[in-house]
Amino acid sequence: MVSAGVGPTVKEVVEFTRIVQPQGHDNDTLQSQISPDGQHAFIVTRQADVDADRNLYEILLLEVSPQRLATRQAPEPTRLLHLESRSDSADFNPALQEAGWVGNGTIVFRARMNEQPYQAYRLDVPSRRLTQLTFEPAGLVNFAVSDDLQRVVYVASVPNPPMPPGARSFVAEANSFWSVHFGQDSLRAQHRRYRYMVAEAGSREAARQLGESFGESSGGFPGANVSPDGRWAALPRYEPARQLEWARQYPQIDQATAQYGPSLQLDPLGYYSRPFSYVSRRTVIYRLADAHEQTVLDAPDDSLQSNQLRTDRLWQGGGTSLVIAGTYLPRSDGDSSASTASHIVEYWPDSGRFKDIAVLQSRLKAVHPVAGNPAAFVAIDGEDRRRFERTAEGNWREVSEAPLATPQPAWRLRVDEALNRPPAIVASGPAGEAVRLTRLNPQFSAASWGTMREYGWKDAKGRPWNGGLMVPADFDPTVKHALVIQTYGFSPTRFYRDGSNVYDGFTSGFAGRAFLRENILVLALPLGPASDGPDDERGQIGAFTAGVSGAIESLVARGWVDREKVGLMGWSSTGERVLNLVTFSDTPIRAATLLDGDANTLFSMTITYAVQDGVQLRKERANEGGPYGESLARWIRNDPSLHTDCVRAALRIENYGPEVRNNWDIYALLRRQYKPVEMIVIPQGAHALTRPTERMISLQGNVDWYRFWLKGERRTDTVLSTETAATLSGQYVRWNDMAVLKHAVDAKSGCVRVAAGG
Repeated sequence: MVSAGVGPTVKEVVEFTRIVQPQGHDNDTLQSQISPDGQHAFIVTRQADVDADRNLYEILLLEVSPQRLATRQAPEPTRLLHLESRSDSADFNPALQEAGWVGNGTIVFRARMNEQPYQAYRLDVPSRRLTQLTFEPAGLVNFAVSDDLQRVVYVASVPNPPMPPGARSFVAEANSFWSVHFGQDSLRAQHRRYRYMVAEAGSREAARQLGESFGESSGGFPGANVSPDGRWAALPRYEPARQLEWARQYPQIDQATAQYGPSLQLDPLGYYSRPFSYVSRRTVIYRLADAHEQTVLDAPDDSLQSNQLRTDRLWQGGGTSLVIAGTYLPRSDGDSSASTASHIVEYWPDSGRFKDIAVLQSRLKAVHPVAGNPAAFVAIDGEDRRRFERTAEGNWREVSEAPLATPQPAWRLRVDEALNRPPAIVASGPAGEAVRLTRLNPQFSAASWGTMREYGWKDAKGRPWNGGLMVPADFDPTVKHALVIQTYGFSPTRFYRDGSNVYDGFTSGFAGRAFLRENILVLALPLGPASDGPDDERGQIGAFTAGVSGAIESLVARGWVDREKVGLMGWSSTGERVLNLVTFSDTPIRAATLLDGDANTLFSMTITYAVQDGVQLRKERANEGGPYGESLARWIRNDPSLHTDCVRAALRIENYGPEVRNNWDIYALLRRQYKPVEMIVIPQGAHALTRPTERMISLQGNVDWYRFWLKGERRTDTVLSTETAATLSGQYVRWNDMAVLKHAVDAKSGCVRVAAGG
């Protein structure tokens, strides 16, 4: 066994403790995790236990009183709750989430206890007593609790199998491939539906439904809401039937429909698609005493498919009124006098009256209360922070972020992190002092885990690219190294461990710092050039290839990388770009990985029928037209599955879930041609892997893959729980056979499609 360099093992990377709430390490959300009296705060962490194949969740209580922080000696966090999960479904859907304070002594949250469906719970902080609040058979996907802890409003799944009970057949219509073939008993594969419910907290009596059930819209769970006094619920209603009308009235709705949810425009009959990726919505109010529904504003809001759970409703006066941010005002076709921008309004449900507060300059990202000041809030208007305070007359006025009339808290919490500094909770004081409140990963040291640095280069067209280069602690710049390029974005402000550091949850396959142990450098590739990048599908595929080629040339020119030892990895959308690069480019990629990747192939075109609106159109745009009629020749030219004879890289394909999705055609065709390719199927895996054994299979498998193909090295110690000496030996028997096939592939002349210039 070749001795390893300096760096962490895959297991050490997988078992790194992570902060999962506040989600995305958002500092505004972190302030909401401070108790109303300002004495305590909490965070939620997750740590993997590889040997036991479980994720460990904890709610940690932090003491943040100004008196304690002034001493600069914060005590260690107190563990309030410990939860173990063996059946996490996806990295972005943790077993414990949506935790929040109710008063100063209670934290409520949604969790899967003992591997059961999600329910809402309350935790009494002083006594640590846990109480279950809901008993929904199918589980909850979101919830909210009144301040007296007596009433719960939640969102629950509704079974929606394609074949009705008792039937022996059904008409496929606009059901997706996965719904038809795998969705009869699986909520995960069905065209999902939800319903709003209201229940008395802790009661096993049947909950009452609010309104009609509705299909999943905008690619995410809808958010629940209840007034502090438990009298009202303000909930989103999705309106696909009115979306085209609203698109004519509001330019932002028109833009979002065309860009994210074109189904209604492309297929008004619903013959081959359905509204899903973006559906316009408006807020409605339910009076919980009798489930009576009332309209707030007969107009949509400005939410997009990526922010369905944003905070945009803040109750005032315990439930007297409601601040709604990011809503349009009613207008009609041809009405040029009414505003087309979204607004912030205040609404009084008892009278049905509303009052305009402000016009937004961009789309709302979120609205947050101000700690210690119930008569103030901050709206995130695009990239701008706008603060509003209520006047003595009861009106709202916009003020600066730090108004003299309302002193800011002396201490503010933040998530402190950098490329080589793991996230920690820090309290910042009035004089610029800082008190660190958590030390979640004391084992980390850049001296042993290596470092990530910003790295820029230009492609052949002169476009700048800003990525990150990870090197081991004992990096020798005079030696040419093997290189793995990970392709799903780069953030210079977030800690880089594994996965993509643009968001903490995308970890599938990207082993990050674990590659350093094998003296393999890692380049994090941004999703596009810093400027002058194309905005069309075909152009973005070409720019990706140019960016990868430019990065390799830059690193080779510095003498840091061996041109013959370069690997390339793509996950999700960048899987498609990697597939196109290894098919249509002569960029020197010796080995590559497609991690549950998308694809612009005919097979992918057919199996993604009706799964999301716009997905087939996107594939047609990537191939300069559909696989029929006058564009057939262009499709044939651009479809990677029709040019697999051009693929020279050794290809690893990972598919997650019970159904094999994209790239089965690529796999089958490469096997038919005796080309080096392997497919790993993880049947219970989600798009973003989260079970420790699944992450180990993916991350360790890729470390092994690139050690073998780029350095000719083999692992001899078993590290996977499902692995034996025989199965590990079998891995290299397969790969040795593939190496013989690769030698034959390399001996052949270049592909005609590549030689023609791509």
